[in-house]
Amino acid sequence: MEGTGNKYYRLLVKLGNIRSKYTSHRNFLILISFIVGVIAALAAVALKVSVAFFEHRAESMNDWMGSNWLSAIFPLIGTGLSFLLLTRFFQGRLNRGIGFIIHNIVANKGRIEKRHTYGHILTAALTTGFGGSVGLEAPIVATGAAIGSNTGRDLRLSSKDTVLLLACGTASGIAAVFNSPFAGIIFVLEIFLLDFTIPFFIPLLISTATATVVSQLIYPGKFIFTASESWNIQAIPFYICLGIACGMVSVYVTHMVEWIEGFFHKRKMSWKTWLMAGVPLCGIIFFLPGLYGEGYSTITQLLAGNYAAITSHSLLQGYSTEIWAVILMSVLLITFKVICAVLTICAGGNGGVFAPSMITGGITGFLFAYLVNVTGIYHLNTPNFIITAMAGVLAGVMHAPLTAIFLLAEISGGYKLFVPLMIVTAISYFITRKYIKYSVYHKSLVEKKILSDDYLPDHF
Repeated sequence: MEGTGNKYYRLLVKLGNIRSKYTSHRNFLILISFIVGVIAALAAVALKVSVAFFEHRAESMNDWMGSNWLSAIFPLIGTGLSFLLLTRFFQGRLNRGIGFIIHNIVANKGRIEKRHTYGHILTAALTTGFGGSVGLEAPIVATGAAIGSNTGRDLRLSSKDTVLLLACGTASGIAAVFNSPFAGIIFVLEIFLLDFTIPFFIPLLISTATATVVSQLIYPGKFIFTASESWNIQAIPFYICLGIACGMVSVYVTHMVEWIEGFFHKRKMSWKTWLMAGVPLCGIIFFLPGLYGEGYSTITQLLAGNYAAITSHSLLQGYSTEIWAVILMSVLLITFKVICAVLTICAGGNGGVFAPSMITGGITGFLFAYLVNVTGIYHLNTPNFIITAMAGVLAGVMHAPLTAIFLLAEISGGYKLFVPLMIVTAISYFITRKYIKYSVYHKSLVEKKILSDDYLPDHF
């Protein structure tokens, strides 16, 4: 190990000499941002593909058995394995979520420990691969940030350049998963509260574009399938109502995250907390199979017009054509998705509420359009309302309206829905801000006085 370390150090010294002799510092940063984009994309795609593989196997098993009782037990196993890694292998030093990245930017000059370059991939793959009801975006962001940070540290770059590469790694992870380079950049600027400058923007652009290309080369298909159509101006009043609904759902999601996390925060993570959170998680997933895993597959089915997917493998499967069954199951999924997500994390799993917010929003949009269409008041384009509601709830929970708008615009195949996306996200965001001052990412940092109100942007 010592010999390998010396060789690596000599390689860095040699690279540093080449940098000073043959290229400018600015061009060198662009080159490194390209490399960070490639590595972050490989890590993100590897995690996403592995989890998708195991989720599909679980769906096939449920179809074969005609029941989901066995797969409902899997989340307890996945969170248990992740818990063992977190407590035994990483000794409780692997920070989960996105808040710790902001902390390191503000208080530690962007320095992130090397264990974060691989720890999140291992624990998140076990958690979500076994059906934990969380999203992979937070682990992907943490992994990309760690890759960028450690690249800057190993090259002996300044703290400013290290933060830049950290941002490149983060944005590249988002870009690789969603095929949305611009949304990745905006996510970094909105969530990490970084200043926008042209010299800062160019490496971000290079890294996210590279990550998107690498993702497309390795996995030509899309991880998330959405298809939007042109919208009708007569539907604007309904988009306004949907924005109000998304705002109310966002407030609910945020309060549930704070309440459940607060309950378990008082207790040290142990096998008791694993059971306290894991057993109810398995029980809920048994009755609501749509909450298994990330949940994007359910949204994809709804976008394709397969409304029976909402009751698939549940006790209401035989009533999939009944209006009351579809409405009841939709309400239950909206209510319990965030609960399952937080229980997964508190049981020892690794994941975030990014995807759960989008899934909850998507089902909210589906239910809204379904109710309107059933009553016959007006015929709404259901896929369009699913997509705009995903952005609405995401904007409210994260307090990042621009990220939500551009992310859903990019993954829906264009900017046809740009105006409805603006309407829904703006209303949802303003309603959420009225009741929730800080996002789920920033609140704990403000309470610990790591961030101050002066540091946070003044959003109306």
